[in-house]
Amino acid sequence: MASRIVSFEALQTLLLEYWNTEGFRPLQQEAVEALLEGKDVLLFLPTGGGKSLCFQLPPLCQPHAVTVVVSPLISLAKDQVDAALDRGIDCEVFNSTVSESKKAAIISELCSGILSTKLLYTTPESLALPQLKDALKEAHAACTLRFAIDEAHCISSWGHDFRPAYLSLSSLHTEFPGAPILACTATATKQVKTSIIELLHLKSPVVLESSFNRSNLRYEVRYKDLICDGSDAAAFQDLEAFVKSQAPGTCGIIYAHQRKTCDWLASSLCNVEVDAMAYHAGKDSGQRASIQSQWLEGDVDIVVATIAFGMGVDKADVRWIVHWDAPSSLEAFSQESGRAGRDGLPSLCIMYASKAHFEQMRKLERGERSGSAAGMADMALSACCRRKAVLEHFGEHRGRCNAAEEEACDFCQSPKQVAAAVARLEGAWEHKQAEAAQMEKDGHQLAAGSITDWDTCWES
Repeated sequence: MASRIVSFEALQTLLLEYWNTEGFRPLQQEAVEALLEGKDVLLFLPTGGGKSLCFQLPPLCQPHAVTVVVSPLISLAKDQVDAALDRGIDCEVFNSTVSESKKAAIISELCSGILSTKLLYTTPESLALPQLKDALKEAHAACTLRFAIDEAHCISSWGHDFRPAYLSLSSLHTEFPGAPILACTATATKQVKTSIIELLHLKSPVVLESSFNRSNLRYEVRYKDLICDGSDAAAFQDLEAFVKSQAPGTCGIIYAHQRKTCDWLASSLCNVEVDAMAYHAGKDSGQRASIQSQWLEGDVDIVVATIAFGMGVDKADVRWIVHWDAPSSLEAFSQESGRAGRDGLPSLCIMYASKAHFEQMRKLERGERSGSAAGMADMALSACCRRKAVLEHFGEHRGRCNAAEEEACDFCQSPKQVAAAVARLEGAWEHKQAEAAQMEKDGHQLAAGSITDWDTCWES
């Protein structure tokens, strides 16, 4: 069914009614209008840029219209659904957590052609089920149907969160001819863009891309190798001092690669009277939901988590992000650090970097992702503007931090101090390598560390 174009005044009325605002953020209006005109849209906005409004608003403009939102995480969908329901938008969820009776009710409504539901959240796995797909085809014949692919970089092997189930979405245009697709993500490298368009078979998409600069974020790198004796225990003391320096009630996230590291950090923080909870796939779904809910509601200030936590979570007042382990790519770093300061207020992003850790990551890389760790290492282990390095990775060429307009990174605040730290780091690494070579020469076998227990916590 063809969409009608809605006046700007009508859009403003809906913005005020459902979002309590009269104005769009950058590129939101363009995305909404393109979808209402029946066009495919490829939308790149930084974390916190307001992607969800772009697919939530169009169905509100028309009777019997629904947007099917494909989300990679059940927890992500739950947070968006809860927020939409709070605004008064009719939403439903169709995934593995929903009872069979509820699924049957959703199927019945879709087949009726008379829809009150405006947003239907699902996963790629559930969307592939014949019962849901057949019902959506019935709805498509009688109503206005659109698809929104959230975290669309998951379909691309160049995206840091590649998920094979997303490949099933390549048939959407064939099975639902004329239904526009919005693909949105905060990961916008050239390879990801090309891959999304090709794999989703987007038809002459309207490509909308905002600057990925988050001017309110301050980036800082701390070198584990140079903190006291270079041990994790010494680095933890530094982390403890940082956390305790924050005002009581300040909200933060600590990211680590391994589940056991999350448990250790959370336990260690609690032992020094800092309230923190660990979140990872080793906990059951009920535990994870409870922890996330407590954090969102402010009952717990700090979550120590593996990398999937926080994807799409709309919590505006996260004042700091700590990467206990360096992320595997600049895309991951940008998305995870971007979960801080979504309210626009100054926020801090700290990374604890280790030369040895980067070497381990480099050795573990395979296939198309080879080189991602090198890009991350170049930013973290060099005396350079962190902001400039991150943005250049996404094709934005610019100068160093402008202290008059944005939070200055550690390098731009103290170039000589950072340069001296990098020089000491290189010296310490060369000395360590020389010692290792001598030990091997003497017939000793060094124990190799492992960081293979990375946790993506995908749910279907």
